[in-house]
Amino acid sequence: MTLDFNADEPVVGLARQRELIRAVLNASSADETRWLEWKSQHDVSRAAGSFAVSKAILGFANRMPDVAEQWVGGHAYLLVGVDEDAIHGVPTHDVEKVDGWLRRYLGEFSRYQFTYVPMDTDEGKRHVMLVDVAPPRWGDLIHPLHKEYESYRPGTVFHRYAGKTEPARPAEIYALTERARRATKRVNVDVTMTDGTVALLAPTEDVRRTITDSLREVMMRQVDAAEEKKKAPASDPFRTFRSLQVLWPDSRSPEEFRQEVDEYLSDFDLAMQHALAQRVSATGTPVTLTLTNPGEDNLTKVQVVLSLPDTVTAHVTADAEEEIDWPHQPAKYGEGTIPGLGIHQGVLGVQPPAYHLPSLHSPDIEQQDGRTLIRFAPVDLRPHETVTLDAITVYSSQEADSFPAEWRATATNVSSNVQRSLSIPAQRLELDLRGVLRPMFGISDDAEQEEGGGD
Repeated sequence: MTLDFNADEPVVGLARQRELIRAVLNASSADETRWLEWKSQHDVSRAAGSFAVSKAILGFANRMPDVAEQWVGGHAYLLVGVDEDAIHGVPTHDVEKVDGWLRRYLGEFSRYQFTYVPMDTDEGKRHVMLVDVAPPRWGDLIHPLHKEYESYRPGTVFHRYAGKTEPARPAEIYALTERARRATKRVNVDVTMTDGTVALLAPTEDVRRTITDSLREVMMRQVDAAEEKKKAPASDPFRTFRSLQVLWPDSRSPEEFRQEVDEYLSDFDLAMQHALAQRVSATGTPVTLTLTNPGEDNLTKVQVVLSLPDTVTAHVTADAEEEIDWPHQPAKYGEGTIPGLGIHQGVLGVQPPAYHLPSLHSPDIEQQDGRTLIRFAPVDLRPHETVTLDAITVYSSQEADSFPAEWRATATNVSSNVQRSLSIPAQRLELDLRGVLRPMFGISDDAEQEEGGGD
């Protein structure tokens, strides 16, 4: 069996600690990882127990930060008193005594904490020791063994491999040396805005709300019409003919139809926003940033995060020629369906699947703590190299001459980050919202001219 545990977040709180212990009970010994190790029984008051726990702590501490950060926020966990077969439990001891026993082997390393997790078993309450080792950092020194134990001499460097803790091999020693050396290296990049403005638009929320409210009212009238149809007099000359049709009645309840309408209108509103954003991209000036490495060192996975006020909306610049795929309306309420096919009367072919417009905010753009954050894709930079980042379209309905922004850059092979501010000028756009939203009505320019009496 595999370890059934969500390793996206650190293990915090009694409930999640117990969840991790129970996951071990349903796992196999092959499921021990670079961030998790368990031992069935050990008493840290004895040399064998304190060494075993210290060895695991040192192995976790001697990991590379970019490897460790892939799981549980970079933390690592040792469980003592449990294995795949049972909860065995361990004796509990005072924190000061345990720290003293471990310090003999750990030296001054103290970036760990432990607790005893109470667990109910058929034999009564037992305690599992949970040791939480903090994430390794760039600039951390190598953490060696400080006291001899059996064949392991002081100075031995343990490293956590996949599923086991062993003395580090040359490749890991070199990597840990580089980890320590990066304390003297700091990220050094420049970010420059070569072009771009924040488009100023009139607010569109009320216009969109009016449109969706009108559509909702029209579609929900179908429910009333269907109810009236049920009350039609028996003298209807076509009633008998209709009853002969091989149709099943609409199985949707009014509430289910309302939910379909709500989903449709939500997608419709997103499509209107997509159309608006597309027009801003075509008529405005997207923000373009360049990223430069002015130094002599190669920089790995440099990521730039641009922060703007939350009154500014941002999205990846859209192709002005891209066609908007407007969602399909729900099938008319009260129409029958063909048995076995689920096709509503009057609908040609199967009803298209629900419309799912890709989010206006890509996964790299989010609202957080009152700011709009734009995370650009990481790039590798050679010395003195300059790259152009993806163009971003930004707009706002807030009046301003310019908008303050901040950028922050980090890299995976050096420590620290660099942060600077910049100002993005505003540009008013007089968009024809009728023209932007015309496709939802299926009205062409020619049709509008004919309606207006044009030649």
